[in-house]
Amino acid sequence: MVSSIAKFGVQDRQLSSVERWTCFAALFFLGFTATFNQFKAAPAIQFIGSDLGMSVDMLSQIMGVYSIAGMILAYPGMLIMQRFGVKFSIVVTSVLQLLGSLVCVFATDTTLFLIGRTLEGIAYGLICVIGPNIMPRLFPLKNQGLCMGIWSQWTPVGVVIAFFTAPMIFEAAGGAAVAFSWHPIWFVSIAMEVVSIAWLLVSCKMPAIPENELLDGDPSRRKRAGKNFLLAGIVVCAFFFVWVFDYVANINTLYPTFLQNVKGLSVFDSSMLPNWTAIISIPLGIAFGVVADKLNFRKWMIVVGYLLVAVCMGFFYFTPGTDMTGPWTASVIMGLCGALVPTGTRAITPVLVPEPKKTDFALATMAFATGVAQVVGGYVVSPTIAAVGWQANAQFILAPLAVLAAIAVILFVKSDRKVHEVRLAERAAQEADGV
Repeated sequence: MVSSIAKFGVQDRQLSSVERWTCFAALFFLGFTATFNQFKAAPAIQFIGSDLGMSVDMLSQIMGVYSIAGMILAYPGMLIMQRFGVKFSIVVTSVLQLLGSLVCVFATDTTLFLIGRTLEGIAYGLICVIGPNIMPRLFPLKNQGLCMGIWSQWTPVGVVIAFFTAPMIFEAAGGAAVAFSWHPIWFVSIAMEVVSIAWLLVSCKMPAIPENELLDGDPSRRKRAGKNFLLAGIVVCAFFFVWVFDYVANINTLYPTFLQNVKGLSVFDSSMLPNWTAIISIPLGIAFGVVADKLNFRKWMIVVGYLLVAVCMGFFYFTPGTDMTGPWTASVIMGLCGALVPTGTRAITPVLVPEPKKTDFALATMAFATGVAQVVGGYVVSPTIAAVGWQANAQFILAPLAVLAAIAVILFVKSDRKVHEVRLAERAAQEADGV
C-alpha cells in the first residue's frame, strides 16, 4: 500500500524540460501561498483578536502557532516525503492548508481559529522541508543554482503579496468599522489553495529515476556514491537560523513599528520598506542562482550576505531621528542580502551533500532552523527591544549574530569551487572504471 502511494505521480521515464518547469511552477505557487498565509493575518491581527474575543497578550499566538507547527514538522516532513513519495506528500500538504483556512473562516471562538492556524502552519512546515528537497530530484545538478535561485523567492513573493493585498482587502471589506472584515483575506487564500490543489494534481510529476542519482542525466548510468561534506551542509543550513531571526523575526515583523514610532511614518508607508527589500531580492536571487552555477562561488555569496546583514543592522536600519537615509539604505542592501543568503544556502547544500537521503537531512535542518528562529523571535524580540531599545538590539544582538554566521561558514563550509574539483575527480575515476 505504501509503495503504491509512493509511486503516485512518478512517471515511467525521465521528464522533459517543460514537464520539470511546469511541476516547479505548481510547487512554487503552493510555496508562496503558504507564505501569504503566514503573513496575511498581520495587517488585521488586532481586529481578528477583537472579533474572536482574544486578549491583547494572546495576539502573538495567531502567528506563533503557525511557526511552532513548522518547527516541529521539519524532520517528520522529510520522513513523510521519503516514505509516501513527493506527489502524495505535497497534495496532502495543500489539502491541510485549505482545511486550515476553512476552519479559520468558520471559527466563532479563539480555540477553533487557532486550530485552523495550526493546520495552516503544518502545511507551511511541510512545504519548508519538502519543497527544496524536491529540487535535486527534479533537476540535474547543473541547474540547481537556477531552480534554487527561483525557489528561494517563494518567501519574498508571498511577503509582497500579503503586505500589498491584505490591507487593501481588509479596508475594502469595511476595515475596523465592520465585524469580521478580515474574512475576505481568507477567502482569497482559500481560492489560491483550491487552484494550488488542482494544479498540483495535474502538473506535479516526478521522473522514474531522481535526477540526483544520474550521471549527466543519462538514465542508463548511475552516479557512484561520492564524498559527502555532511558537517558543512548541516552547519550552513543550521546557521540559516540567523538569517530568519534577523530578517523575518525582526525586520519583516517589527520594523514597520519602529518606522511608525521613531520615524513618524504612516501604517502604509512603514510597510513599504520591507516590501521593497523583498521586491529587490526576487530578480537578484534568480540572477545569483544562475551565476553561481557557472562560477561556483556559493560559499562566498553566503559569507558576503551575512556580513552585509551585520552592516545594515549595526549602522543603517535603526538610526535615531526622523531622517530616512539609513532605513532606505538598509532596505536596499538587505534586498541584496535576501538574494545572496537564501539562494546560496539552498544551492550549495546539494553540492556539499550529494547523497539523496543526506541531502534531505541537511535541507530538513534548514527548515528546522527556520521554524526555531521564528518561534524564538516571537518570544524574545519584543521583550528585548522593550528592555534595551531598537538600536542596541540591532548593534549588540543582530549584527554580532550575522558576523558569527559568516565566520562559521568561512571555517566549516568547504568552498564549492573545491568541492567541484572533488566531483570532477570522482567522475573521472568512474569514467576510468567504465561504470
